[in-house]
Amino acid sequence: MTIETKGGYCSSSPELEHWLARHIEQGFGAEALVRSMLRSGYDAAFARDTVAAALGLPMPPTAAAPMRTPMMAPASVGLSAVSAQQPAGSDVAQQPGGNAFRHLGHTIPILFALEAPRILLLQNLLTDAECDALVALSRGRLERSPVVNPDTGDENLIDARTSMGAMFQVGEHALIERIEARIAAVTGLPVEHGEGLQILNYKPGGEYQPHFDFFNPQRPGEARQLRVGGQRVATLVIYLNSPPAGGATAFPKLGLEVAPVKGNAVFFSYQLPDGGLDDRTLHAGLPVESGEKWIATKWLREHPYRSAI
Repeated sequence: MTIETKGGYCSSSPELEHWLARHIEQGFGAEALVRSMLRSGYDAAFARDTVAAALGLPMPPTAAAPMRTPMMAPASVGLSAVSAQQPAGSDVAQQPGGNAFRHLGHTIPILFALEAPRILLLQNLLTDAECDALVALSRGRLERSPVVNPDTGDENLIDARTSMGAMFQVGEHALIERIEARIAAVTGLPVEHGEGLQILNYKPGGEYQPHFDFFNPQRPGEARQLRVGGQRVATLVIYLNSPPAGGATAFPKLGLEVAPVKGNAVFFSYQLPDGGLDDRTLHAGLPVESGEKWIATKWLREHPYRSAI
């Protein structure tokens, strides 16, 4: 029997024990497990104690003393970022005019760069093994991808977006934590400015019609999103496989299409120097013509982001 207190549920069960064991085996950390239990209605102290016991930890995690410290990227904020100078000793390097980033021994060549709007195509941001691991991690979470209703702020399903998606909390898994640190190193925006990584799967015919990633503050539903980290300022789309045909990321106002190639990523920023938003970053996920497409999307905010959940 589950006991419910004023703070939430505080009794274990075989189902909870099985859930914990499965997610620990998959590599999820203490903080992510506690957050998931809180969202499911468990008492906070009970959730911390239960997770600590399952992990064999000497003391439960607390908000003031998190269980693990993620590898943080250099806090070089600003969307000149992709050519930002990094602190000495950070093992992040791109010399002015250089053709590649390097992070912890991982080399990421720049295949092309557009200045206005700022768009970069990055080769080998992720290894094949990292791409495959992200796909495997997301399969059990896939749900139809919603969009934010501009008038209400609610998430709705619409015909213009036909993908299936899985959302992950920042730093939820060791693999995601490593990838987020690499993203921060390349973009120059700290990990805390990123929304959770979203994994998307498009079947044949799947597409996302032209849209903007930034929020329109004049629409009440979208304005609500600005309260949890301010405006989105940039997007990174990582290709987790190479579809045989179709599935490019298109920028119709620029006449540009980026082919989906496994491990590559396209970065684009939409904040102008005067603080305005660049509508040339209108973009679309073109229909998949053959096979399927897997991508990971990272949205970056102007301020540290906190989940609206």
